[in-house]
Amino acid sequence: MKLLQSVLLASLLLPAAVFAGEANKARIITSGEKPSECIASVHVNRIDNREVKVEELGFDIDSGTHTLSARARINTSFCKAVGIATGRHSAEPIEAEFEAGKTYWIGYDHSASNRRDWKLVIWKVEDSPQS
Repeated sequence: MKLLQSVLLASLLLPAAVFAGEANKARIITSGEKPSECIASVHVNRIDNREVKVEELGFDIDSGTHTLSARARINTSFCKAVGIATGRHSAEPIEAEFEAGKTYWIGYDHSASNRRDWKLVIWKVEDSPQS
């Protein structure tokens, strides 16, 4: 019974843990998507041109300017693309200034009819909850 209670408590705390970041770091959320606005979730695979393995839901990064590379799985349910657009897509890297104590939602904007205009975007920024 105690194990079940522990598991339930941990599952309730997980969402807060995903969004809470360290005080001297920025939090990156990559799992958020907005299909109706043609924003797909991404999986970051390179930071500052170095291959990385980061959590798919999100991760912390040192404050400062960084270049992120990512891949996305496109959902065309809401945003129809010309030609074949399903599957994984690699995007041009995005360079941005990440401020400590902030949470950044990063996604793949595939709203343009021309795939060459699809890009990684920061679609939301908020102050991070303190852990």
